[in-house]
Amino acid sequence: MKNIVGQTPRGKDFFKRNHIINKTYRRLDAGNHLFLSAPRRAGKTSIMRFLEDAPNHGYAFIYANTEDIQDAEDFFKLVSEKLVNSTALVEMIKASKDSKNVFAQFIDKFNKIKLGALEVEFNGKKPSNYKTELSELLKKLDTDKFKIIIMLDEFPVTIENIKNTQDEQAAINFLQANRNLRQEASRGIQFIYTGSIGLPTIAGRLKATSTLNDLNTVEIPPLSRDEATLFAQKILDHYDIKYELDAIKYLLEKLQWLMPFYIQLVLQVLIDEAFESDKTIDIKAIDKAIQKSSSHRSNLYFENYWTRLEKSLSRPDIYIAQDILRSIAQQSEVPKGNLGSSNQTKGILEMLEIDGYINLFEGKYRFNSPILRDWWKKYA
Repeated sequence: MKNIVGQTPRGKDFFKRNHIINKTYRRLDAGNHLFLSAPRRAGKTSIMRFLEDAPNHGYAFIYANTEDIQDAEDFFKLVSEKLVNSTALVEMIKASKDSKNVFAQFIDKFNKIKLGALEVEFNGKKPSNYKTELSELLKKLDTDKFKIIIMLDEFPVTIENIKNTQDEQAAINFLQANRNLRQEASRGIQFIYTGSIGLPTIAGRLKATSTLNDLNTVEIPPLSRDEATLFAQKILDHYDIKYELDAIKYLLEKLQWLMPFYIQLVLQVLIDEAFESDKTIDIKAIDKAIQKSSSHRSNLYFENYWTRLEKSLSRPDIYIAQDILRSIAQQSEVPKGNLGSSNQTKGILEMLEIDGYINLFEGKYRFNSPILRDWWKKYA
């Protein structure tokens, strides 16, 4: 298994966590729409791409990243295009002759919509029926023998984009339109949402949590100690790297928060050092690699945590969040009562917890990852 840092591992490089995959299918089998809940760097996208690449019998998965979408119609256009160009509908048509006729009608209408979009671009207008036509298709498809699962990555960012470029009401309307799409679709058409920003937090700030009450949450926890040990060993074994077993144990103890990304980040340093020195990885090598992982060489990976604050919070709240994180980074841990008790501060702390920056342990806030903490202290 190759050590892929920053990109989405697929195929043989994907570390399959059967209990999460099986839980996801159990929820889908029951007819649920899902929200994959986990902080960034937890492997949400990797799980979705695995489902897409190796679906169970009777399933097809369609993946779309909506991070750059800033308009509701552009969102429904993207979903329509992904659906039209997927193999999912081909498989459904094989399973149902009725779906063939429905799809043919949709293709005809969809092509006309796209042609219309080209025709009116010159006067600045956009067609307003992508959502309508998509909704009609999803209502009529025969899903008795075949399920289509539409997976929408970075969906919370899309909501923030719409709110920032238009207004809060437009974002609320967008959330409601998605709920209507789910509610009106055939039972075998299901949705999976996820993103690096907490969807419930965003909906809560918009006072629109009712638009999410039909979603079933699947949490993606950090790796267990056994999973993390196997994960690290499989990567090192791929490169024929020699290591002491106690060194792997020590690495996991130092990392504390066993998200795949942080393990891979340190392993990347260890692998490079091992190839240069041909030495066995020991505890001393682990300490050195962890220190390097929180240096400026990781700016590319960690600056995203800084810029994400601008997408998650309003301008006044950004400054409060930065002060909170700076204080925790400098002191390693801060008692809950020392950070303020206003509703504004409580909301910011909740967002920082959900999005994977910090956690509350025995009445004190601290960074989830010591590596991110040390980087934040040096460079943020």
